[in-house]
Amino acid sequence: MASSDSSRDFEETRLLYRCPCGVQLVIDKNFGGTCDQCGRVVTAEKLGLELSATMALPEDATIRSYSETVCNDDSFDVVGVDPLIGQSFEHFEIIDRLGRGGMGYVYRAVDKSLQRYVAVKVLRSGVSWTDQTSSDREVEVLLQEAVSQARVSHPNVVTIYFVGRQEGEPFLAMELVKGKPLSDLLRTQNLSYRQLVSYGLQVARALQFAHRLDIIHGDIKPSNLLVQENGIVKLSDFGMARRESHAGVAAFGGTPNYLAPELIGGGKTTLSSDIYALGVTLYEMTFGHLPVKLKGKTPAQWTEEHNAVSIDFPQPWPEHLPEKWHSVLRRILQKDPAKRYSNYNELVSDLENVEALSSIRAKTVPRLLAGLIDFMSVLLVAASIQFLLFDVLKLRDQTDNLAIVLLVSLADMLPLVFYSLSVFLFRQSIGRNLLYLRVVNRYGLKPPGRVMLARSFVRMGFVWLLVSSMVFDVEGFVWPQAVRTLLAGFAAALLLTQITVLTFSKKKQTLQDWIYRTNVVLDT
Repeated sequence: MASSDSSRDFEETRLLYRCPCGVQLVIDKNFGGTCDQCGRVVTAEKLGLELSATMALPEDATIRSYSETVCNDDSFDVVGVDPLIGQSFEHFEIIDRLGRGGMGYVYRAVDKSLQRYVAVKVLRSGVSWTDQTSSDREVEVLLQEAVSQARVSHPNVVTIYFVGRQEGEPFLAMELVKGKPLSDLLRTQNLSYRQLVSYGLQVARALQFAHRLDIIHGDIKPSNLLVQENGIVKLSDFGMARRESHAGVAAFGGTPNYLAPELIGGGKTTLSSDIYALGVTLYEMTFGHLPVKLKGKTPAQWTEEHNAVSIDFPQPWPEHLPEKWHSVLRRILQKDPAKRYSNYNELVSDLENVEALSSIRAKTVPRLLAGLIDFMSVLLVAASIQFLLFDVLKLRDQTDNLAIVLLVSLADMLPLVFYSLSVFLFRQSIGRNLLYLRVVNRYGLKPPGRVMLARSFVRMGFVWLLVSSMVFDVEGFVWPQAVRTLLAGFAAALLLTQITVLTFSKKKQTLQDWIYRTNVVLDT
């Protein structure tokens, strides 16, 4: 009985796996395995991330070394008559042509099996800078790399549904994205800072996920980033992609203006080269032009141009962009790979740190309640201290000891000091935290601690004045009544002013918001 159960458990852990090289093998889903044909190591983690792809590739397809081609053609055209319109590629019926890219033509098609629209890309031979036509084996490798993309199941990667051939024509069926290439958007509009970071972070996360599957994209640029109406970015066109573990041979491919200098010089495609290409894209998104625009015709000329110029940033730095964004761009665009981000975890972390928080401004009532909670918490602690010192320890009568007098007088300030310290360290208060509110600067980022500290003095000015009116309120060391009355009056006036400004401000801002250029938003 035990032996039977053991055998059944073993059978349930075995999977029929199809390697990107085309070979099928049986592997254990708990321990992974190795492809005998290409040597690809499939770990249990990698297996869990991969998505099974529908394929119709030749059984004897293998990965072979080849020379990548350079494609500069990002144009799209509209045609009237196309011989492929109306034809069927497997169970995909071609409806019309959407455009033309570097590695083929893209069509809208109907998936007759699932009754949905898809995009079908019919691959053609690319043209390199030497005007040499790509061979069939290069197209075959592109199909194999499409299988790699099909395994990248990520919300920011265009999903590949099918890879195959129809009467010798290689084609891919993929998700039909409702949106525009980022390159089109950059020609017609300026992106906000919030969009810059959001798009960059989405692409970085997609590349991070692909890298976990051993995939290097190799051709990051605006025309390969599709932006949907809801702001979701989809990374497409893995035509230049390769597995990092098989990138031992230096190869040239991609679009020159977005290539890392070491690739142009004959280096290997790496994670770092993809990061540089992303940096070029982010720079173009930010400033509307390329950091280095290559004018030469050959790799040697491009290398010479790279060596002759440095990547410059606007001086002075634009006010609508935070300095932290400058730091990210400067590091990601280092020409020396060793000075760039060494992994995606670090890059994603820095992008998350400069990501704008919620843009939903907090309403008047939640802000007033948050302020009331903070005021009452400070005053309650101050009253508790007063009770402890005066009623429990009976220090009011010991006015002959100056040290005790100072202790008693300044003890009321301790709650405010601790409140200010917590705001400086955590950039949050008890009231705002309870009501899910957050202070942001004009870029939508958390303000520095020193700004939050200064802002807290204005916000809690009412309490500071009120507590100050009670300082030296011990026998023999009392404020003149006029001073106490004046401080209490200022406190009441400041509180009334704060409430009035917040209530009638169209942008729901207070005095401290105007002074320090901040906003209070929902902490989503």
